[in-house]
Amino acid sequence: MKKGLALLVVLSFVGSSATAWAGAANRPDGWIKLCGLSTGCTIDPLPHRWRGNDIYNATGARQSWAVLMEDGEGVRFWITLQNDGTTDDTLVVQGCQGTRRFVVNRVVLGKFKEPDSSAMKITDEFLDGTAAFALAPGARSVFTLNMLAPTTAEGVSYSCEMTISSQADPSKTDTLVATMTTY
Repeated sequence: MKKGLALLVVLSFVGSSATAWAGAANRPDGWIKLCGLSTGCTIDPLPHRWRGNDIYNATGARQSWAVLMEDGEGVRFWITLQNDGTTDDTLVVQGCQGTRRFVVNRVVLGKFKEPDSSAMKITDEFLDGTAAFALAPGARSVFTLNMLAPTTAEGVSYSCEMTISSQADPSKTDTLVATMTTY
């Protein structure tokens, strides 16, 4: 009896992630956080919160960020991938392609506030949909997405959609959206 009560208490403190694991064998979960513009990521701790934890959809609803940026400016987002399923899985990311006005400048493994030449680049994999992360149930991985607006007129927008899929069950997906608008 005491053992069952202890388990119940532990699950209530773990929160909704524990209930998400209980349902599906394969459940990719993506979160997005705005790091900042240019050197705006140097604020510590960052004032922006994560969006998308335990939210699963193909539209980016409640798991997106929108930011205003100047022509020639860069913006950095952090993306967390979590395996909310009950089995080991590989989560595959299909990133956005960017445009000539909004360029996917760099995608690196880890959470970086500033450029770091030693960071492992996964830009090509992000662009061609082969960025893959093998994760145990409940495990997470983070990467940094850096976008630039090199020559963009005022009032131009771009939405970078990123779809995270379960390799074991490709019908299980989650989508994050980073929208940039110039001013």
